[in-house]
Amino acid sequence: MAVPHFDLRARLAAGKPFFFSWMSMAGTELAGQMARLPIEGVCLDLQHGTIGYSDAVPMIAAINAAGRPALIRALWNDPGLIGQALDAGASAVIAPMVNTRAEAEALVRAAKYAPLGSRSWGGYTAQQSAGLSTEDYLLQSNRITLVFAMIETLEALANVDEIASVPGLDGLFVGPSDLSINLSKGTAIDRMSKPTLKAMKHVADVAKAHGLVAAAYGGEAEAINTYLGLGYTFLSCGIDVGLLQSAAEALVKDVRGV
Repeated sequence: MAVPHFDLRARLAAGKPFFFSWMSMAGTELAGQMARLPIEGVCLDLQHGTIGYSDAVPMIAAINAAGRPALIRALWNDPGLIGQALDAGASAVIAPMVNTRAEAEALVRAAKYAPLGSRSWGGYTAQQSAGLSTEDYLLQSNRITLVFAMIETLEALANVDEIASVPGLDGLFVGPSDLSINLSKGTAIDRMSKPTLKAMKHVADVAKAHGLVAAAYGGEAEAINTYLGLGYTFLSCGIDVGLLQSAAEALVKDVRGV
């Protein structure tokens, strides 16, 4: 059987943390440059960024051409949007605001071909990105494409064990900002607060118990290192606008007279 260009599941099975950058701005050339940073993958944010689906398709191609897997944070947990992301060649899809087992089951149905789900056939760009024949892509797609349910609310926390038990789900992805807002009853965004870290530890433990990947939006180094200590192995590491800002600040600091 042919080997795909990107085997994210095999890479994660190696046990070493997987770090990826996060993109909020549309731009094929920028995506290609982000994919050449010393970070293993690139996630395109179609929920809160300015990236639309027509932007994402060539951006995914540019990321893949640089030898990196492309990830998608979908606009919503909608079967059409999940299928589109995978058909465009994404190696993984992250679905926001998955609060119940039923919503997780719907996510898996959209992301996986039978017998795990009911994903519709026709993703020829995905086959080309994977470098597989039609037959091999069908046989391997459920394994090589991963789907993550975002845990961001009190309802999701209460149902996290049931969500994690859904067959075909590959990982739990914590959105620490929304989680902290919910835990603080709307009074704060604190991704490093004690309640947030306690909840995140619980989610990581549940993921491990169910054989799932523990994932989260990391951002800056302090949060990433903390989340690694909680058991997370799939973490965003820098966002485009933040990387630009921090690089500019470092340059200005080092230039005399500025």
